[in-house]
This record gives sequence, structure tokens and C-alpha cells, in this order.
Amino acid sequence: MPSGFKVFATGEVLTASDVNNYLMEQSICVFADATARDAAITSPEDGQFVFLTGSTTLQFYNSGWTNFIGEGDITGVTAGDGLSGGGTSGAVTLNVDINGSTSATVAGGDELLIGDIDDSNNIKKTTAQDIANLATTGAAFSEFLLIGA
Repeated sequence: MPSGFKVFATGEVLTASDVNNYLMEQSICVFADATARDAAITSPEDGQFVFLTGSTTLQFYNSGWTNFIGEGDITGVTAGDGLSGGGTSGAVTLNVDINGSTSATVAGGDELLIGDIDDSNNIKKTTAQDIANLATTGAAFSEFLLIGA
């Protein structure tokens, strides 16, 4: 079992036990994958860390190998209006939930998100008035309808 921290004195005998407890079990070992890790570490100890190069994953052992995702101050991600998903641990996802949104009365200054086909479908914003103005341009408006269809 890892023994914590030790300051070695000059001339002190470095025993196999010291190497194992103060160095080997407290270093971050590097393996290609979990199979290689499990073949090399047959009796892992709580607190050991490893790095898996195949998945670029840092893991620690605490009665089982667990991915280390880092420490942060975010305690939860809550899906607000028009969103679904969220969570309080691990990797979380938020999705746009159109059916969960409420209906709106559209005004000219209202903003909408669009995928701009002239700019690699990057998400941009426009106003309802800009879209209404397309009605007077003929071809551009019909192109917009095809994009939005």
C-alpha cells in the first residue's frame, strides 16, 4: 500500500519495500490500454494513478479503476428553457428541445439562430425582420425557405 511521502537521508539504504511503497505505487505508470495496465498491475492499491495512451485517459484506483476528469467547481448543469439534458456528474450533454419550448409572438427585433450555408453552416444570429425582408427579394427568400425546410 502506498505509504505517503518520505524524505530519504543521505546514505540511507533504499529497500525494495521503500521503492514499492514510496516510488512505484505513487508514480503515474503509462500503458497503451487497460489490458496492458491489468497485465502489469495485478494487485492495484487505492490511490494509484495510470495513464492510458490509446485513449489519453488518466485513471485512479479506488476499489476499481475510474477515469479522472479533474476537479472543478461546477456542481451541476441544468437544462433551461428550450433545452434538455444536463446532469450533476461526469460528462453531460445539453440538447435543443424545440417541442419543450413555448410559442412566441414574433416581433421584428426577435433574434433567431441559423446555420449559414455561405459560411460552412456556422451558427449565426439574425432577426425576424431580416427574414421578413427576404420576402421582398424573391429568389433569396425562396432559397431561404429551401434551407429552412
